[in-house]
Amino acid sequence: MNPDPYTPIDPDTPLRFVHLLHLLTSFALCTAVVVIITGAALTYWRLHSPDTYTERFATPARLLRWRLWAHISWQWLCKRCGLSASEQVNRRDKEGRQVSSTRWFHPKLLGTDVSHTTLRLTVRARMGQTVDDLERAVPAIRDAARAYSARSVVVSPGTLRIELVMREQLSTEGNATPPTAVATKQVTLGRCENGLAWTLPLSGRHTLTVGCSGAGKGSVFWGIAGGLGPAVAAGVVHLVGIDLKYGIELSVGSGLFTRIATTEADAVETLAALEKLMDKRGSAMAGHTREHSPTTSTPLVVLLIDELAGLTAYMSDAALRKEAAASLSRILTKGRALGIVVAAFLQDPRKEVLPMRGLFTQTIALRLRSRDEVTMILGDGMAATAPAHRISPEKPGTGYVIAEDGQVAKVRSDFWSDDQIRSTAKQYRRFRTVGGQRDE
Repeated sequence: MNPDPYTPIDPDTPLRFVHLLHLLTSFALCTAVVVIITGAALTYWRLHSPDTYTERFATPARLLRWRLWAHISWQWLCKRCGLSASEQVNRRDKEGRQVSSTRWFHPKLLGTDVSHTTLRLTVRARMGQTVDDLERAVPAIRDAARAYSARSVVVSPGTLRIELVMREQLSTEGNATPPTAVATKQVTLGRCENGLAWTLPLSGRHTLTVGCSGAGKGSVFWGIAGGLGPAVAAGVVHLVGIDLKYGIELSVGSGLFTRIATTEADAVETLAALEKLMDKRGSAMAGHTREHSPTTSTPLVVLLIDELAGLTAYMSDAALRKEAAASLSRILTKGRALGIVVAAFLQDPRKEVLPMRGLFTQTIALRLRSRDEVTMILGDGMAATAPAHRISPEKPGTGYVIAEDGQVAKVRSDFWSDDQIRSTAKQYRRFRTVGGQRDE
């Protein structure tokens, strides 16, 4: 006769352990089956439709992981990075004994935001802490998150937004695309670390690009010159070039330039001509407008100088060198508002080579040789924010842009081949002068 199914099981009987073991085994088998089936499905999906797999599964999962990491590890991260403070709290327990405990205070993580490449943390400083304290800890937070780079910006009193670039978009070199639209305010040179286009403001800015040999200065040079090609053809931009290394760099795309100077005397004469134009525009604009607007009668003039040291430090004639440095300083001081801007390129960052570096309003630091060179170019404390000395020689065109407001962005310029430069110069060719002589 069958036993009564409702009879209580004796807790001391061995059947209880057998049942539990059977339940755990069944659960493990079910879990393994689910994992295997899910893994096989995901693998099939990834192999047969990688685009949709990345868009609908891999990317959302990665972004969710970044958010969870930030929220789960925030307090631990604050302690490790020196952002937290503690105090001893004394109290009495139920039995009346005095008990001491530690109470921790952390900056508050107000929220997180993610994009395909970036994790953004909005943080409010704790009592007794400033946003400067938070900013000093940004490099430590960057390394703890295994981020490629980080930047911060104050969004409100006591509140900082930290942007951590978790997936770098600069590992491969891009090829330049010749422009088609007329642009006078900015040019597109490549891409930023977050994958967005890198546009460099030109109107009203003087730009200094510094990098050792092979760092990719040529890509930035022709990115500016070639990017302005349609505006050159339209007559609203004039390019003026100074290349004291026999004109080798500018000769490839000389058709874009209105005037090119390849000797010391030509360079001084070119700078003097720009000063005369600057004085003329200043007199015409006084009392009428404070901002220059490019037209065919008053175009934006962009002076591109290949190897600035040849103009400011290495001229063989001391009198010409002094005159050139003085003219350039005056142009840098007064030219921006008058539609005359300078884009200069330099290898040697020493102060005696470039005493007027403070007159440049934005700087591009490509690969440099040492931390000291980064400090020379960008200032004290910038080697941690813009470590140009750590850029790999295998990544030419990679650098850091320091804008007029001090914000830093890591970028990589697109490569301009000689054929692209020649075809762009041919397409947007203008008449030019060499040593004062017109060359059609």
